[in-house]
Amino acid sequence: MLVPDPALVCPSPAAGFAAAAVARPQHPALEIGSQRWSYAELSAEAGRLRAAIERFGSERPLVAVFASRSLAAHAGTLAVFFAGRAHVALNPSHPAERNAAILDQAGADTVVVDRAALAALPALIALHPGALTVLAPDVGAAELAGPRAAWPEVRWVGAEAIAALTPRLDVPETRAGDLAYLVFTSGSTGTPKGVAITHGNLAHYMRSFRELAAPLPRDRVAATYELTFDVALHDMLNTWWSGATLCVVPARQLLAPARFIVNERVTYWFSVASSAMLAEQQGTLLPGAFPLLRVSMLCGEPLPVGTAAAWAAAAPASELYNVYGPTETTMELAFYRWRVGASEAECRRGVVPIGLPFAGHAHLLFDPDGGEVEGEGRGELLLSGPQVGPGYWLDTERTARTFVELPGRKGTWYRTGDLVERDAAGLYHFVGRLDHQVKLRGYRLELGEVEAAVRRLAGSNLVAVVPHPVVGGNAQGLVAFVAGSRLDAQALRRGLPELLPLAMVPDRIVLLDALPLNGNRKIDRGALLDQLGV
Repeated sequence: MLVPDPALVCPSPAAGFAAAAVARPQHPALEIGSQRWSYAELSAEAGRLRAAIERFGSERPLVAVFASRSLAAHAGTLAVFFAGRAHVALNPSHPAERNAAILDQAGADTVVVDRAALAALPALIALHPGALTVLAPDVGAAELAGPRAAWPEVRWVGAEAIAALTPRLDVPETRAGDLAYLVFTSGSTGTPKGVAITHGNLAHYMRSFRELAAPLPRDRVAATYELTFDVALHDMLNTWWSGATLCVVPARQLLAPARFIVNERVTYWFSVASSAMLAEQQGTLLPGAFPLLRVSMLCGEPLPVGTAAAWAAAAPASELYNVYGPTETTMELAFYRWRVGASEAECRRGVVPIGLPFAGHAHLLFDPDGGEVEGEGRGELLLSGPQVGPGYWLDTERTARTFVELPGRKGTWYRTGDLVERDAAGLYHFVGRLDHQVKLRGYRLELGEVEAAVRRLAGSNLVAVVPHPVVGGNAQGLVAFVAGSRLDAQALRRGLPELLPLAMVPDRIVLLDALPLNGNRKIDRGALLDQLGV
């Protein structure tokens, strides 16, 4: 288990793109709808924005990108790395309070925005009293006249001023201990928590992932994630380090991914598992539907066996991976490769294994009493190694609780909070979140196991089970939500005792046309609870 020396020089995230831009300047680097930018054109955009960050912005280490699925979003991300700064993303569709809290915690006062995000800036500025520099590469002076008059304390830099700058494209030196990016995830207190990732963490991830499944220069890679999801950086960096083409999926087409894959001739797909479940529910995972796909990766949620098998049949020439990795361990850390005819027998509870972590990482299971689980068994997964980040941004207490030292073990260990099972072959299987364990009628149960039974009986992979009502912190019952409005809820509930102990059978089954998804396109359990009046 090798943890990089913090002083060790490691590749900048911009290095691979810079090399590809020299080697393949006219090859398409980015496609958004009908617009296309070559490596030379995207390089120039990023280089001018980098110059703008250095000329107009402050010297603070973090620069925010407040944009979505646009040229400014992608060129701005590159520009931050070319400037040797650390990246933090804001989402224009998120509440202003959340974006302001992130900006405040990050201490960023330079923000790259696109035209679409301009409308969301007033609310953000009102909640952020500090001085800001706003770089708006696709917004002209005329459009900025109103904002300039309304907020004279903000430094507004528009398209004309940025276009006049000479691109700066020299690659900065980065060290393993330097901050590469912050990703803010939902905190239990309601305040977003910042996960810090260093250049050393990111460099190891890039090296390990590219050994597993690097894009080829001819690949057309789908970009499915918002910038506030760390895997968006995976899509960008791995595509551009290979000299391939990044094809941005419009938000509206995420609900019908099959059409985009076919129409845009996508060869490399990486999305949350619910995207594949949606395609399956829509009946678009037909055998041979995606003949051009070469690599497929699904992450973020338990991957049902039926969905994996349907995707493999739809993309018969594609390698299919189930991917697992907490944000705190740098994007993705464990991979399982689906093998038609063999993987079905390796699955448990109707869900595909998460496999094993990358080489160079140690991994342990601990039972509820803090004892190490040897051999087969289940417990909380702990991880240690070069992709484990330094902790939570400006939160030493939370960091100390979650990033721990173990007696007799080297290094820092990240407590994932995930209940994981290890089989006789050593493969890991995701069971559920420890915070999704509930005690109901004296019976401790895993919501993931209830969901597996409902999926099996309903024939729908879009299933979520939530505790309701909860009184004094204790669950009094369960409610199952199933995507499939034509199903018979009462028949489902009558059939579940054949698969589950009576104590685990949901009190209600609610049928919906579709399950709500959050900003990262995962099933939104909070929205389901809202439907119950919680």
